[in-house]
Amino acid sequence: MTETDRILEQLNRAFYKEAWHGPAFLEILNGVTAKQASKHSLAEVHSIWEIVLHTKTWIEAVRIRCVGKEFNVSDEQDWPKVTVFSDDAWQQTLADLNDEHKKLEDVIASMRSSDLNKNAAGSSLPNSSMLDSIIHHNIYHTAQIALLKKLI
Repeated sequence: MTETDRILEQLNRAFYKEAWHGPAFLEILNGVTAKQASKHSLAEVHSIWEIVLHTKTWIEAVRIRCVGKEFNVSDEQDWPKVTVFSDDAWQQTLADLNDEHKKLEDVIASMRSSDLNKNAAGSSLPNSSMLDSIIHHNIYHTAQIALLKKLI
């Protein structure tokens, strides 16, 4: 197995299914409604919906950086506000998350070993570390969502 294959496998396990740590990101989101996703269960804690938007932003940022373009995440992009609270808007958020993840998968699949060793654009980290970091980031937020689901 190449390093690119390993990274892609770990990314997909953490996002889709068969994660070693427990349920994957999408498995945790399965069955969450728009009403549940928008609920703020604890004061000053992000909602599930906000976490999903945040996660999508960082998947996009990593993808763009790995193809050699800088992407500086603004505060508004980092934690976007949910402005439309409907089932359709929630389903669109999930579709957008999936689309962005697929784009990152395509970028990783096209990378050579030498690409993994290059620094991600605008970063002191090599692409391989940037990709490992997004996997860890997704797992971190999976755990947050799992806890928030227990509160709703």
